[in-house]
Amino acid sequence: MLFQTLSSDYHKNLIVKATTILFTLSLGYLGAGLAQLAHLPVPALLGSGILLAIIAFTRLPLSMPTLMRNIGFTILGCSMGSSITGEMLAKISQWPLSLLGLAVTVIVMMALSTWVLSQYFQQTKNTALLASTPGALSTVVALASEGKGDLGTVVVFQSLRLILVMASFPLIIHALGLQGSVHLDVTQQAPLAWHSVPALLLTAFASALMLEKIKLPAAYILSGLVLSGTAHVNGWLSGNLPSSLVTLGFVIIGCMVGTRLKGMQLSKLRTLFLAATISVILSSLIAALGATLMAIALDLPFGQVWIAYAPGGIEAMAALALALHYDPAYIAAHHLSRIVAITLLMPIASRLLIEQGKPL
Repeated sequence: MLFQTLSSDYHKNLIVKATTILFTLSLGYLGAGLAQLAHLPVPALLGSGILLAIIAFTRLPLSMPTLMRNIGFTILGCSMGSSITGEMLAKISQWPLSLLGLAVTVIVMMALSTWVLSQYFQQTKNTALLASTPGALSTVVALASEGKGDLGTVVVFQSLRLILVMASFPLIIHALGLQGSVHLDVTQQAPLAWHSVPALLLTAFASALMLEKIKLPAAYILSGLVLSGTAHVNGWLSGNLPSSLVTLGFVIIGCMVGTRLKGMQLSKLRTLFLAATISVILSSLIAALGATLMAIALDLPFGQVWIAYAPGGIEAMAALALALHYDPAYIAAHHLSRIVAITLLMPIASRLLIEQGKPL
């Protein structure tokens, strides 16, 4: 009898969770449709993210669990990989100097943002530094959880940063006419053979599970990117994922970003919104300056370098790279390098360079 009761409760909970996920995805598709009608760039990503961010402050149930997010990342990673060409890989020799420029840019943006937040918005050194750290969310949240900063403030800042960057960059790039020139050729635009789609996705997902065990950041995006890219460059696969599947990936990422605001206190969000906005604007301008110098030095598209230097998470920026027709390998490599560097260095910086609670 007890077993039957537990089993019944389990199935009820499972149905509720599945219904909530489907409801969230439906709202994401609604947002994508509205963005399409409004002629917004990257409508599936931008529309779903904005609508879900708004609805997050209502009592409507929303959910985008880790499994769904990982599926979305895998889809987009595989789609990105299908656009990689030998010509892109031939430019890898440019990456070391570009990565050096990224390192300098990140240090400057973090230093100035930390100073502004601590000097003008009454944040402690620790909290300001963790709030100013672009990407590497798990690392900064872990440090904040250990008492090296105010956890609630850091989470709100990082969530607002991701949403603001994801919402503003497509609009700015579209308005300035900076879309990339990496378009799929006729062969790449053709759909993959029907039996290749599940094989590619399942292999990429399984590979990501193994990469996740060794703590590789953004394992699902990178697994799909590398696996699909290798297969396409070597001629083992030909064609892209179905457009409906790629749209699903964009909607999942948009829903993931928007639902991060669920449960946040509106009063705290209002208090920190101005500070977060100023921090994002400052960081984006510094990234734009670094991108300008590097684009001129290496003869690269400014928009591509700007997205690679942008203070956003690798998943959202990789999705933008795919939607805006930039070199996905270049952008993914830069964001991954930044995440790895921050993951390794931030614990040392927070321990050696910061006195808890004392302003700059």
